[in-house]
Amino acid sequence: MTRHKSSERPPSGHHFRITLDGREFEGTYTVNGPMLAVESLLMGVKRRQLGDTHPEALARLLLAELVYEHEAPRRA
Repeated sequence: MTRHKSSERPPSGHHFRITLDGREFEGTYTVNGPMLAVESLLMGVKRRQLGDTHPEALARLLLAELVYEHEAPRRA
């Protein structure tokens, strides 16, 4: 995957899905230079520096974090 440079056209999103506790969640990730952003329509956006991690692996982790953060108030 090529990384986006700010002087180029905006990055296009990559749609993906994860399954947690038997439920499916969808998100979109974009890579902009060294940063990866994951967006979920229901749960918001989470960003992290990409580093040496494969973009989709990091995107899956960030979407899982969004799910757990979104559902944490319900568990309390």
